[in-house]
Amino acid sequence: MVFSLQVNAQEPEFGLFIGNTYYIGDLKPYSHFSQQDFVVGGIYKNNLSNGRVAFRMNFLYGRVKGNDFESGVEQQVQRNLSFRSSIIEIGPVIEVNFFPYKKGQFETNKEGFGTPYFFGGITYMRMNPKAEYEGEWVELQPLSTEGQGTSQNDNKPYALSQISIPFGIGAKLNLSARLSLSLEYGLRKTFTDYLDDVSGLYPNQALLAQEAGTLSAALSDRSSSPEGFNDSNYGLQRGNPNNKDWYSFSGLMLTFSLVKKSSCPTW
Repeated sequence: MVFSLQVNAQEPEFGLFIGNTYYIGDLKPYSHFSQQDFVVGGIYKNNLSNGRVAFRMNFLYGRVKGNDFESGVEQQVQRNLSFRSSIIEIGPVIEVNFFPYKKGQFETNKEGFGTPYFFGGITYMRMNPKAEYEGEWVELQPLSTEGQGTSQNDNKPYALSQISIPFGIGAKLNLSARLSLSLEYGLRKTFTDYLDDVSGLYPNQALLAQEAGTLSAALSDRSSSPEGFNDSNYGLQRGNPNNKDWYSFSGLMLTFSLVKKSSCPTW
């Protein structure tokens, strides 16, 4: 009975997350840690008193961005696409500690003061890619910039609500009996190639303008030098549909426990 109570007992924490973001996709396929933006949010965490596992819920809001011009790759610079997207992320994450960790034990000469950890989970992700056009940020999904939902493309417009798989590493320590600090680096695997609104082929701009509007046509192809026939990129590759997009949320978590220490029996 003592063992059962010890494993199941939980020590709840509430906290804040603040940090930076970046994305990996068609506009920035290889460069980690460049073109960064911000992420903020709230955390609810339960620490199992075995010291090895913590369950938490993320409630995060961030923004990612990409710009062909900043890539330094000639082909991308000529393509001249750019975007930014807000990301709302909500969902459960499991932390697994490398060493036993005791919430509230802040004496550095005793076991449980702090530990590295790795984490993983599955979360709901809401995106909304936009592009700047004539000084305003325009939502791209309704514009069908690759002809989605028109006579040129049988695919429906991509969904803004998606699932992501967060995973990464971190380190945490106790600052006091109730206050803890964590430093975390995490990647998110998505199941969409449209976080940046870029995936497939260039549509016929003239036909797209007729069916989806002139704004859609203008944001579909912003290249400085079309490479196809008749000064057009029609039918050429706009993005790489074989690779899904990724994003990263990394930063600091400051969490506060409502109880000074667990009342559950220890080992």
